[in-house]
Amino acid sequence: GGDLAIIMIGTSHGGYLSHLAAKIAPWLIDGVIDNSSGAKFPWRVVGFGKEIDFMQYAEFSTFDFFHHINTHCSTKTFWTSNKEAKNFFSPARRKIRNILEEDHLIIQSKYANTKYVSYFSVKDQYLSLEEKRILYKEFRDLNFDACLYEISEKDIDHKFIKDLNHGMGIPTKLLIKKELPSLLDKILLDNKKDFKEKSISYPSEDLIYTFSEENNRISLKIIKK
Repeated sequence: GGDLAIIMIGTSHGGYLSHLAAKIAPWLIDGVIDNSSGAKFPWRVVGFGKEIDFMQYAEFSTFDFFHHINTHCSTKTFWTSNKEAKNFFSPARRKIRNILEEDHLIIQSKYANTKYVSYFSVKDQYLSLEEKRILYKEFRDLNFDACLYEISEKDIDHKFIKDLNHGMGIPTKLLIKKELPSLLDKILLDNKKDFKEKSISYPSEDLIYTFSEENNRISLKIIKK
């Protein structure tokens, strides 16, 4: 990207991944524009298949489309809930994937701060508004430029905000048009690209995750404490 601002934009899980990218490489991601992402990783995408409640944590269900058919679908990855297995999805592996982790946010705040703007429905049926509130309060307490818009009935205009369901029917193009210009202005004023440190380490229970950038690639090193 050279001296160009790098801004990530996403809705739902895409917004979560945008926040996660800023955690992994805070020197690289200048801004995040988010619609309805969670503050913690969603269990349904870990890939346990049927090891946990396959109905509650299904990745896809036909119930939203066909009310007389209730089919729940999940993929199976190498992660497992078996504590004896080497690929056990341990507390450390959960923690590094969460955005809302106070000690990790403190570490991230020592770097040039990413700027955040997020929209979230007060009636979101899938993700926790309270967790998102806590996350953005911690952002602000740590001097991040972070704004969370809590969308209620009074904000529905049937153009930008269409309803209070997850995602609120917000068109991505309109979200970009609304938020990108002011976010770019803030980023350009900060001149963040002067930040030289391109490595960050997060202690996570019994593991230490170190993310670094070299030759335009992000590398990960995991060591046991």
